Amino acid sequence: MPNRAFGAPRAVLVAAVVAVVAMATTGVLVCGAAADERPPAFTAAQAERGKAIYQKNCQDCHGTTLDNGEFGGAPLKGGYFRDHWGAGAVSALFGYVNTLMPPDRPGQLSPQSYADLTAFLLSSNGYAAGAEELTPDQDAQAGMTMKR
Repeated sequence: MPNRAFGAPRAVLVAAVVAVVAMATTGVLVCGAAADERPPAFTAAQAERGKAIYQKNCQDCHGTTLDNGEFGGAPLKGGYFRDHWGAGAVSALFGYVNTLMPPDRPGQLSPQSYADLTAFLLSSNGYAAGAEELTPDQDAQAGMTMKR
């Protein structure tokens, strides 16, 4: 029998979480398109920590080059990444990864590990590292845009 909570199949619940995250981050982006919008903040050391987390938890599905996964995970760099994440706030990417990844144990990494992983994804997509680490605080991330 399917795993059910409140009578809804797990897939429906996951889809609902994705929709809520998307709506919430879109609302933040629309409302947050003000003067406090800035590029993503992360350090090179944080991106390196994120790379180690990626290799341990994500590489099987997304691949060694972030786009050649053995189990069909979506590409995490290049055009696909830009099309899905490049116009939004960092909080949208972080929220998705933090809530739904890895698929066999979503949300099981620490908030700092998800922030480090997000820093690695940003670095791998050409965003520049700086002196400030990416915080796991989604309110702070909401002011960081991935628009170029």
